Amino acid sequence: MTAPAEPAAPPETTPAELIRGLLRSWDRFWFSPADPTTLSFVRLGTGALVFYVILTYSWGLFSYVGPEGWVDYDTSMYVVSEIPHYAMKSDWSYGYDQMDRKGNFYFSIYYHVTSKEWIVVCHAAILVATALFTAGLWTRVTGLITWLGAMSYVQRANCTVFGLDTMVQITLLYLQIGPSGAALSLDRWLEKRRARKRGEPEPPVQPSVTANFALRLLQVHLCLIYLAGGTSKLLGSAWWSGTALNLVMLNPSFAPMDFPPYFALVKFLATHRWIWELFTGGGILFTLGLEISFIYLVWDPRFRWLMVCCAALMHTGIALIMGLTTFSMMMMVMLSSFMPPEVIRRMVTSLEERFRRPPAAVADEPKKEEAGELVLSR
Repeated sequence: MTAPAEPAAPPETTPAELIRGLLRSWDRFWFSPADPTTLSFVRLGTGALVFYVILTYSWGLFSYVGPEGWVDYDTSMYVVSEIPHYAMKSDWSYGYDQMDRKGNFYFSIYYHVTSKEWIVVCHAAILVATALFTAGLWTRVTGLITWLGAMSYVQRANCTVFGLDTMVQITLLYLQIGPSGAALSLDRWLEKRRARKRGEPEPPVQPSVTANFALRLLQVHLCLIYLAGGTSKLLGSAWWSGTALNLVMLNPSFAPMDFPPYFALVKFLATHRWIWELFTGGGILFTLGLEISFIYLVWDPRFRWLMVCCAALMHTGIALIMGLTTFSMMMMVMLSSFMPPEVIRRMVTSLEERFRRPPAAVADEPKKEEAGELVLSR
């Protein structure tokens, strides 16, 4: 009896083939066509938050962008055109060598519009454009106006800028690259309506290279944000000593100490030292592990949902404990860039079916289920 033949060894991969394979993977990652539904979902969330933020500027509008606001016109012009910037010494020693340039590359319509009447007109126009962008009408034009409008508040009322404004500017920029109005939008509804009028079938949502490119830019940027946040925390002694969460949870400027259930929880933790140490130490390890490992684990389909859900849980904690609700919601919108388009379409279809269903049909459902159970029991 002859022994079975040994399987042939796989051919060796040459360095040239390895490089070509890596280049093909790189090309597929950035430039393969993708369903724009996910990008459109990001547009919905971003537009709604931007509209809310700009709407809040309406109360005290002139304090933010008026000529006699918190940063008055003369000071803002000095920041834009006169404030000096100095270059580092050429030999890398401590200190500065000489003045490099003056001013900053800032843009704001409110550097040029100083009349109160026209400030109100510009503010109203930006609000309208943002609402249209959120609804997905003339998205290419209204998206550009929304981005420039949001920038006008950020770079004029720069004393109020914090993390939310940075994340909004990042996301709005990437939304201008891809077709964010190709789905879940009035543009899409009008396209289907025109096709019905012509007697043509409903046009499908076309995969787009620019949609994939915009999503990848947003995803990679979000990964770098988490990595920078996690590694910068390692430079702080509070994160090594285990007291970082103490500074947040017990800070009345952030924490809701006047909320009785929260105060009772903190008091309970403080009277049980080992529970407090376990809670704060676990929170620190969770935060550092998530932010540092997000950049390489989120690309593995086995860990993607785990990492996205853990990040959403972290931002929920930030919203509840620190009161940074809009910032946390914006980070969750950016996290939604990892959602598959199939999941989003199922969500939208489920909502459409629920709202389109007649009330009588909804009321009859329990009776139908009971009748079905009766038939099965017989």
